[in-house]
Amino acid sequence: MIRRSLILCLVAGLAACAPGPGTERLSAGATVDIASAGTQLSTRRAMRGILRPLIHSPALQAAAQAQADDLATAERLGHIGADGSTLSDRLQRAGFEACAAAENFAQGTPDIRSTVAAWMDSPDHRANILDPAVTQFGFAGTGRTWVLVLARPC
Repeated sequence: MIRRSLILCLVAGLAACAPGPGTERLSAGATVDIASAGTQLSTRRAMRGILRPLIHSPALQAAAQAQADDLATAERLGHIGADGSTLSDRLQRAGFEACAAAENFAQGTPDIRSTVAAWMDSPDHRANILDPAVTQFGFAGTGRTWVLVLARPC
């Protein structure tokens, strides 16, 4: 019980820290959403012993937003973009060289909290979120289409 309280205090303290480098390029509304997503993801990881919080990456944000926009426009779900792009392609376009990467998507959930909860209920999505090999994230939503990109740079 003490360990869990300590972890929750650590995560709450980290959530109060200033945004990471590069996040100042986002609008105020997007920054609040990014902070919320980062806190929720890092809290879930901390509860399973991964204490280092995920760092927001503008490049991963761009890759996530591109896929969220594409999926919402096409009214479909999938890891392949309308142009045939893969996650690797989108990361390369965003200028991110990844040594580890994963992508989650969802459609129909109303907000970040319910989207993260749905992913945690799915074994494959949960494994991506809890993968200690990833250190950075981008989280985007277009309407009720959500995309999370997780990666570690080389």
